[in-house]
Formats: sequence, structure tokens, C-alpha cells
Amino acid sequence: MTHPIMFAAAKLLITAEERRTAARESAFRTWGPRSVTAASRYARSVLGDEAVTLEWEPLEVLRLEEHLQALVSLDTVGGQHLELYYSGNGDGTERLALRRSCISCPSQQVDDVTSLEQLGQLLSRTPAWQEINPRNGGAQA
Repeated sequence: MTHPIMFAAAKLLITAEERRTAARESAFRTWGPRSVTAASRYARSVLGDEAVTLEWEPLEVLRLEEHLQALVSLDTVGGQHLELYYSGNGDGTERLALRRSCISCPSQQVDDVTSLEQLGQLLSRTPAWQEINPRNGGAQA
């Protein structure tokens, strides 16, 4: 005769697996909105009120952990695509970076962004600077 502890263990295992599956599915459904919210909040804390105009989009899910990622395209100028990238994980580590990529080659550069002034310094080294430099009549869109 099968011992009752075996049935209890099997029932507990199935219940725990169903609970973990439901939690993963819930995390997957909310991952995109949580990524956008986290990116918006962090960008505003780093870049100030100007960051509210950024329209973040979640990146594809790479894993089902608490790793949030979002991206906002800034511009494409002189063959160079500029975008801000947000990354955050469950332990409170967050990162904002400027990614500069060549549209006709595999070249890509990524620099951490720690302030609005520092973002300006990074942008001053791009082809976009000619269009946005206030000294050259760069106009705000």
C-alpha cells in the first residue's frame, strides 16, 4: 500500500509548481509596463523634468527575472542612431546609457549617463551636435 506521505508530497509539489507558473505568467504580463515605469522614473531622477517627454518602449524579454529594460530612440543624424537605454534589476541597481550605433555598420558605443549635463557632453561628440548646439542656433523641437 502506498504511504499517505507520498500523496501529500506529490500534492504539495504540484501546488508549488502551479503557483510558480502563475507568478511567472503574471510577471511576464506586467514586465513591459513595469520596465517603462521604472525607466521613466529613473530617467527623471537622473536627467530632471526634461525627461518626462521621453517615450520609453520595453525591450523584448530576455529572461523572466526582475531585470527591467526599456529604450527610447532620440534621433538618427549623420549615419549615427542615438538612443537612451535603461536597465534595472531587483536589487536596486539601475543604469541609464546613451547608445550610439552606426546605421551602415556593426559599430556601437555605449556610455553611462549620470546627469543631463553629462548627456550633453556625450551628445557634443556626435553628428547631432550641429543641429542641437544652442551656440549654432540649435532649436528645440
